[in-house]
Amino acid sequence: MMWHMTRRDVLHYEVRGLWDGRSGGKIRLPGLFDLRFDTPKAFGGLGRYACADQLFLSSLAACLIGTFLYFKGKMRFGPVHVEASVKARLVLAKDRGYRFSNIKAVLLVLSRKEDMIIAKRCGDLAVSYCHLTQTAGAILPLTVKSRVKLT
Repeated sequence: MMWHMTRRDVLHYEVRGLWDGRSGGKIRLPGLFDLRFDTPKAFGGLGRYACADQLFLSSLAACLIGTFLYFKGKMRFGPVHVEASVKARLVLAKDRGYRFSNIKAVLLVLSRKEDMIIAKRCGDLAVSYCHLTQTAGAILPLTVKSRVKLT
């Protein structure tokens, strides 16, 4: 993933997708490792790697966690555990192909009792400021929540 800042508030990314000659390919992330993808067996692929839908949902989970970590660092807070789960339904819509009908993302933070308030605040900020879930939620049926549990 190549990125550079032209201004403090603008990032530029570039990736390249390459077909592998079979049912998938790889995404070139300059300066990082290649990310492989494949078509699911249900759609005639070999199902060797994650499909585009899974990679998309993975991006939402990664963005939620990354946004949480940003606020965690700003508030000098140390959670015990952080994870994001994203579930989705993909349905065949008449005359429109497959569409997401329901995407649910949950950011889960495990925290010590003395950190509960700040853990909740960081979780709420992550939900509010995660740019991928905010952007996707404007065009897709997406709900995003944060939950904080005691360890």
